Amino acid sequence: MKLQKLFNRLAVVGLLSTVLLSSATAAHAATTVNVAAPNGNSTYIVNTDHGPAGYYGDLIKKMDKDMPQYKFKTTFTSQNAVFSGLQSGKYDLALNNSWYNKQRFSTYYHTRAVGLDDLRLVYRKGGKKAASLNEVAKKKMKLVPVPTDDARYSVVSDYNKSHKDKVKLKAIGDQSSADALKEVASGKYDVAIYPYPAYKQIEHTKEGKKLAVSKSIGQRSPYLLLHKSAKNKKLTRDLNKEIEHLYKTGYLEKITEKYLYENTFALPNAKKNYNAEFNK
Repeated sequence: MKLQKLFNRLAVVGLLSTVLLSSATAAHAATTVNVAAPNGNSTYIVNTDHGPAGYYGDLIKKMDKDMPQYKFKTTFTSQNAVFSGLQSGKYDLALNNSWYNKQRFSTYYHTRAVGLDDLRLVYRKGGKKAASLNEVAKKKMKLVPVPTDDARYSVVSDYNKSHKDKVKLKAIGDQSSADALKEVASGKYDVAIYPYPAYKQIEHTKEGKKLAVSKSIGQRSPYLLLHKSAKNKKLTRDLNKEIEHLYKTGYLEKITEKYLYENTFALPNAKKNYNAEFNK
């Protein structure tokens, strides 16, 4: 009888230990963060056999390592599906090199800036040259159309609002930078406006050899966008702490030099322009 009571007590202790262990494990389980990324740009983000690669591939892997309370699960999809999924809540976070946009900043949460882009003008060798949007306007150069949901559209639109000489700005649907620059190389358009890597990626191709690039005409900070929810409000705060750490320790500068063909953080006015729109 005593032996049976001992077995019963041991069984209860074992069951209690299992419950406590399961509770502790659940309490420390990582929160899954569903991440959406557009595929196909090796500089910024691309899908590989080893997971996300490129600037944002390195960044999301670093965050996953530094933030054990979260597990970042990346899904590659189309550009349009990134934002439709982000708005619906299918995805929590977008890896999309998004510059400041008033509508997007009101629709989604946004983090601190995760980098600094160098904006350039690309034009045809032997054609009209431009070192600024002012020159594009005064020389009446034909600008490659820009999607209205692209932050480059806002850059040109904002310029037009504050200058007498206007750049002729036309809208278009989604178009890759490679296709847009081919239209400059062919002579269909005179100039395109893009971050520097767009030119560098095609510099040594047949079309790229027909093109030239201006010096920097400005810098823009990209931000991560998140679906608005109670869970993601906390996630945004945690990401901001991590991003600030990565900036101060030089990690953002390190991957910038690795992927963006230059150290944009060393450009004139970089400290002023980095994270400039965070509080908007």
